[in-house]
Amino acid sequence: MTDPLDNSEFYNLPDTLERGELLRKLTSEHALVLDHQRKKKEEFLDTFDRRLYNHNLVLLKESSSYYLKNINDTDTVAQLAGQSKTNPKFWWDFPKCEIKKLLKPRIDVRALLSLAIIERSITTLRLINEDKKTILFLYVKDLRVLSSQDKNPATILQIKPVRGYEQEAHQFKKYLHTLGLKRSDGDFLSATGPNQGKYPLDYSSKINVHLKADMKSAEAVKVVLRNLLRTIRANEFGIKEDIDTEFLHDFRVAVRRTRSALTQVNNVFAQDVTNKYKEEFSKIGTATNLLRDLDVYLLTEDAYKDMLPEGLRPGLDPLFETLVRDREKACKECAAFLESGAYKEILSEWEKFLESPGGSPKEAQDCELPIIEVAKKHIWKKYSKVIKMGSKIKRDSPSPMLHMLRIECKKLRYLLEFFASLFAEKETAIIIKHLKRLQDNLGDFNDLYVQQESINKFLNNSETGYDFEKNDTQAAIGGLISVLYQKQIGVRKKFGRNFKEFSDKETSLLFAKLFAGDQ
Repeated sequence: MTDPLDNSEFYNLPDTLERGELLRKLTSEHALVLDHQRKKKEEFLDTFDRRLYNHNLVLLKESSSYYLKNINDTDTVAQLAGQSKTNPKFWWDFPKCEIKKLLKPRIDVRALLSLAIIERSITTLRLINEDKKTILFLYVKDLRVLSSQDKNPATILQIKPVRGYEQEAHQFKKYLHTLGLKRSDGDFLSATGPNQGKYPLDYSSKINVHLKADMKSAEAVKVVLRNLLRTIRANEFGIKEDIDTEFLHDFRVAVRRTRSALTQVNNVFAQDVTNKYKEEFSKIGTATNLLRDLDVYLLTEDAYKDMLPEGLRPGLDPLFETLVRDREKACKECAAFLESGAYKEILSEWEKFLESPGGSPKEAQDCELPIIEVAKKHIWKKYSKVIKMGSKIKRDSPSPMLHMLRIECKKLRYLLEFFASLFAEKETAIIIKHLKRLQDNLGDFNDLYVQQESINKFLNNSETGYDFEKNDTQAAIGGLISVLYQKQIGVRKKFGRNFKEFSDKETSLLFAKLFAGDQ
């Protein structure tokens, strides 16, 4: 019995070599034995931001069965045969199985999307030596994406060596290179190429720009803002189709970052332009506030119930039934806003502005300054403010002081992300790591405070249609508020340690080294 290795390699055919000519060359110059041929149809599944791909995994559906495979060698990691539920959308829709277990930490709240339906024709060949021993397996795969306008299949070669014959396999690979074949990332990714318009392989909610230190500030900031606009547009369809909650989350973060850039990096655009679009993007944020708030609460349902004794948990059902009903209405309103002429006009005008030439010194005094100077100035100013505010917070300081510090930390984080490409990556990553830990602490504190306020509001809202005065509901909500309050106290106690770590000598020196400049 031969023992194939797991280190498969994939090869694409060059444009100058057709499939038929390739097979003729292979069979005439090497001892290849045909094992078998087969056809199958697979549905390629992943999240919008390719979370499985980023873990070197691919989820395939054949008929009613699911296969989680390793992209690098196509080995099956886990499988689920004969799934009765039609098209599970989230990891929790799968029955208890290994696939469900593996999907949960990798895709979290993101939905699985059908990226492509692939029709495969697979020819399996064995390369043998003079002793009739199998040296490697060669799979010739003809892949056709059924939704594509291109009816010609893509041909991919997969090489799987046999243990003990690595040297012979290496010689065969060298031969493939002489034919012009190039290594590829694998047949799964090649098959999804036509879908890159709606489901781009390179989508990321993170800011991904490469600025040069001597760029004029107005143009550099526009580069950042264009990146954010692409993120906004990329997520619109997912919100309107209500695919999963992360579309709205990424959309809103991009909107907030846009407003933050306009607010903080001032004097690079004319003031009337800055004021106009600060207000316009504020409207967009406001239009999506309610839906996001409801999403967050509904995502906490299991966590909330786990905080309570089992007997009290049913008392929360009226609360979450109300939230579901409110969310349906908010989702429709949000989708209608994104389809409105007013919204489309805002983004259309904004895009025209971002594509226009840079500003004039008469309109904005910093527009022609090198971006490195402007970035250092604003980051150092914001960092200094954060240190000053945080140093004033004591054990008995009121909650609003922590809330205001949280906002300033978020602004500092945005500035660091906007201009990260201008500074040493390793040192910037250290700073952001410390800042993130402080932000998480302040964010958790604020979330717990807001949750208590909101739950009280629901409890006292007479328009819900539910009788929240029932003893079981009152007891459950009262118990939940008590638990959230105790958690808030615990988070509050950790603030001092987190702020001390962020403001320590090592981090302060790093900030000064990168951003103080001539300040």
